Amino acid sequence: MIVMVFAPIEMIQKADAETWPSRRGVVTMSTASDARNARNIFPWWRVEICGTYRDNGESFCITRIRFGGLEYADSRASALETVAKYPIGREVDVYYSPQNPKLTVLVAKSSWGEMIALVAIAGFFLLLPVLLWVFRKQIEPERYGRV
Repeated sequence: MIVMVFAPIEMIQKADAETWPSRRGVVTMSTASDARNARNIFPWWRVEICGTYRDNGESFCITRIRFGGLEYADSRASALETVAKYPIGREVDVYYSPQNPKLTVLVAKSSWGEMIALVAIAGFFLLLPVLLWVFRKQIEPERYGRV
């Protein structure tokens, strides 16, 4: 149910990000940290990449590489792989929202397959009780005979 609520929001952000302009920047910090909450429920790793824009030296920090992914379920290995992909000194394109320039990502365009699969799986599990109820209603008269 949570997926069906948040997936459309994520899809809208993903579609918006695909139209954003970009600026060149240089990575000055690239880290991965364990972002568990106080109760240690749902451990996940957070990637933070900071740098400066080439055109004016202004700084940026990105905690979201892209929209439309399962970043909140990333493993330590995945987070370290992302950090290795964006080492200090690397030049990157930083995509930003024209309405809110602080809202930035490093990958504006990515596959829609992950989002579509996630919504399809969530939809299946939401419909499963209905399908089981309909199936049960169809076999019940056969089992007990029609009245």
